[in-house]
Amino acid sequence: MGTKITGRIAHHEILMGRDKDAPLSPTQKNNLDRLVVALNIIRQAYGKSLVVSSGYRPAAFNLKAGGAKKSAHLTCEACDFKDPDGAFAAWCENNIQLLVSAGLYMENSAYTPGWVHLQTRPTKNRIFIP
Repeated sequence: MGTKITGRIAHHEILMGRDKDAPLSPTQKNNLDRLVVALNIIRQAYGKSLVVSSGYRPAAFNLKAGGAKKSAHLTCEACDFKDPDGAFAAWCENNIQLLVSAGLYMENSAYTPGWVHLQTRPTKNRIFIP
C-alpha cells in the first residue's frame, strides 16, 4: 500500500519503513537525498498528489518482489508512483525537459502499466526500456 503525497515528497515515503531492517549505507543515504530533491522538482511542476507504490527495496525485498537484480530501487536511486489512468506518465513524457533538468530517467510507460518509474541512475536514453 502506498502513501498519498500532497506536499513535498519526504525520505520516509520512499523508505517505506524498510530501512529499519535494512539500514542505509552512506552511499544509499546520498542517493536518497539526491532522489528526493529530483522528485520534488517533478512533484512541484506536476502539481497533483502522487502515491508511492515502491521506493527503497532491500535485497531480500527486491528478490521477493521480482525486481531486477541490479534495480535502482536497491541503491535508493528509484521510486515508482501509482498511475492507474496513465495521466502522470503522459505528463512526464510531455515534459521531458523537466526530467532532464531534475536529472531523472523514466522507464518507458508501455512497460509499466499502472505506475511510473523514475530514477536518478543514468541510462542511455531519458525514457528507457527496462
